[in-house]
Amino acid sequence: MTTRFAPLWFLAAGALAAVLAPHSQAADNEARAVIKALDRALLSSELAGRITSLPRRPGDAFKKGDLLVAIDCDLYNAQSAKVAAEHKGARLKVENARQLQELRSIGALEVTTAESDFAQTQAALRIAQINAGRCSINAPWPGRVVAVHVSPHENVKQQQELIEIINDRQFEAEVVVPANWMRWVKPGTPLELKVDETGTTAKATVTAITPAIDPVSQTVVLRATLADGSQLIPGMSATAVFTPPPTH
Repeated sequence: MTTRFAPLWFLAAGALAAVLAPHSQAADNEARAVIKALDRALLSSELAGRITSLPRRPGDAFKKGDLLVAIDCDLYNAQSAKVAAEHKGARLKVENARQLQELRSIGALEVTTAESDFAQTQAALRIAQINAGRCSINAPWPGRVVAVHVSPHENVKQQQELIEIINDRQFEAEVVVPANWMRWVKPGTPLELKVDETGTTAKATVTAITPAIDPVSQTVVLRATLADGSQLIPGMSATAVFTPPPTH
């Protein structure tokens, strides 16, 4: 027996519609919306090691490039220094081999071997430097901390989840509208969001329409980018107010 599953994006659209469905539209030009952060990331460790610094707590703000997590890097720095010394020695051997070849003291095979060893140490040095650089996890953009999943001095594994962050300056709204609104709602259509939790309003613009209509509710999900999200938090709900074109 074969079981068929609906695509994930289709199920997600249906779930969003189900959440917002109890809030029936108050007018023909209003629909329900949920605020989401454009950038949200759950950062994990690329190395195994001990947490040496964890300066941010949930709710704390940070700037792009700020330190979020630091892992003990003594071992990786030592490995990098060791490989750097080997790389320097391999370079000297190449230079020496080329000089001896000019004097016809050795053949091309010896030079090729020295050059190959040098290339290998060069690659190893690059790997060691990359690993040493992974000891510090810095913010990819400005934002706030959502959750911290580790503690200072804790030993973490490779790929272990460390900290969850959002960009609190760029938000979008997911809006569930009747499918027949697609006659006049297009990317670029302006709208106004009345935020339930704060009572404030925010202007937004439709950026995309999901390519699926819910067959039960006959609704479709729109994505709209907000012009200013300074007073918003992901998960807030809102009423989206559109201005439909005049009917003739």
